[in-house]
Amino acid sequence: MNFHAFLRGGAVCTAALAALLCTPLTCFADESSTAGEIAADSDEEPEAKTYTSGDYTYSVLVDADDETHRGARIESYSGSETEIEIPAELDDLSVVSLGDYAFAGAADVTKFTLPESVTEIGKYTFAACTSLLEYVVAEENPYFEAKDGILYADEGESLMRYPIGRKPTDYTVPDGILRIGHAAFADCSSLTSITFPDGLNFIGTAAFSDCTGLTEVVIPDGVELISDFTFNSCTNLRSVTLPDGLREIGAAAFSATALESVTLPESLIVIGEQAFIATPMTEITVPGSVSDIGYSALGWDVKPDGQLYCKPDFIVRGYANTAAEDYVKGTEYENICKFEPLNEPAPQNADEGDTETEPEKKNTGAVKVIGISACGAAILGIITAAALSGRKKKKTPAQKEESEETGAAEPDDASGETDAPEQAAAAEEEETSDDEA
Repeated sequence: MNFHAFLRGGAVCTAALAALLCTPLTCFADESSTAGEIAADSDEEPEAKTYTSGDYTYSVLVDADDETHRGARIESYSGSETEIEIPAELDDLSVVSLGDYAFAGAADVTKFTLPESVTEIGKYTFAACTSLLEYVVAEENPYFEAKDGILYADEGESLMRYPIGRKPTDYTVPDGILRIGHAAFADCSSLTSITFPDGLNFIGTAAFSDCTGLTEVVIPDGVELISDFTFNSCTNLRSVTLPDGLREIGAAAFSATALESVTLPESLIVIGEQAFIATPMTEITVPGSVSDIGYSALGWDVKPDGQLYCKPDFIVRGYANTAAEDYVKGTEYENICKFEPLNEPAPQNADEGDTETEPEKKNTGAVKVIGISACGAAILGIITAAALSGRKKKKTPAQKEESEETGAAEPDDASGETDAPEQAAAAEEEETSDDEA
């Protein structure tokens, strides 16, 4: 499964907020792209040509507005230094960008120093640097700064990366922080408590992934999006409080956690693919505001061999003729679990001989659906490509309206095709349900 292609299928607001965290002043593109081309227009991103200079592998970026203006993006590092001073130049090219996995998994590094030339940092550039104690940034760098060894951006409003080698237990995000960067605390297994400030409005992709010590999280009002993989593989996370005003829960946001229950706010619109997969939950109530529930978002688990399966006794409670009922009864999913309507009386007794027993709650401590403890392609764990590639995600009316307003392109996997007989049958079923109600 292509991790980046999967992320591109997210909501428009994901890209817009993420842009605040890692957007350079100058728009660069890989030199392999021709003038005027935008990589997102293609189903597959072209593989950038790379070069080697000492311990660094880099690609060449070209200014989209001025092809004579070129810079280097560090893609990987092969050295063994424990204190790395990232060069300002490689082969006479200014180092302007650090790739998504440039230093990921550098477990022995204790210090990174960023030059003034760097304007962009990838999502997982410093992921799994488990010995890291300090970030240092050149004073002349207008994009990033370090305070007390912590990496910040946007004039101190975005906490980009915390040096997890300090092994914090209880951490309070400073007042004034509006955004937490991608993978900011990822793989920080020592972290048992995190307190967010008022005013926080964005938490990046995989920001707390694999924080196995976390047991409880309260997300403040103002956060409208729980990004993809935000609390993925927080295997001891048993309680989460979601804010009023939350609009979207991203893909695998709470996968492989210890959540037994969660209250979804009435403002919620989207529940992403595999949002709650591999949790011990046995039931969930979906508010009527939800219009889009992704594949295997609710009631699914993972076998030891990595295969996904639906828990047949899982109960989805929701209103008739909404996304909740469609998720369970819709032709795409074919009664994967049980649906109990909120606007109709729930069944009191099962037929004799069909008495249901409460499903056994599974210990998900050993389940790792998606992990980022390893770099590169290993950032994805046992979620299978086949389980996702065969499903097409429907675009909700709210998302369609938002795309039209922003001029954003629809995801590659969007499909407007419908099956006429199935559609007619669904319409007839809805009409019958309305009459009964």
